[in-house]
Amino acid sequence: MRLNLVVLVVLLASAVCRQQPAKELAPVVDSEGVMPHGDHTPRYGGTVWMHGDLHFEVVLSPSGEHRIYFSDASRVELPAAVGEGVTVVIHRSEEDTESLELVIDEFGEAWQTSGMPVEDLDARAVVRFVYENEPYEIELPFIAAVLDPAAPDPHKMP
Repeated sequence: MRLNLVVLVVLLASAVCRQQPAKELAPVVDSEGVMPHGDHTPRYGGTVWMHGDLHFEVVLSPSGEHRIYFSDASRVELPAAVGEGVTVVIHRSEEDTESLELVIDEFGEAWQTSGMPVEDLDARAVVRFVYENEPYEIELPFIAAVLDPAAPDPHKMP
């Protein structure tokens, strides 16, 4: 008798579950409605890369002015100080390599440096930094960012 009752409960539960439509899982979003890792749009004219949940935008300029910006998984800007020991090595050719140490800009928003102009279209850049006590390194093609001189300065109020 007990076995019959158990079988009946299982059959009823199964029938009820089949009648209810399946719920779709909503994508995971942060408190501002942004899906983590869903935005890789450059904000400063560079290229956006990831290291775990950390995003970083690398802006390499043919003039030799280079910058790196950090943001979280949802692309909320982080202070430059979340990274440490930021360097960029520019490889123009096998014999022509330039190692640059970056410093935090006056606003605390980015790491910056000035080096020699880069004219070699085949140049590569190796970006190194320490994040949460772990060293990280990535080699990228040198993709020159041409900044719009007419763009408003984001640090000045209108």
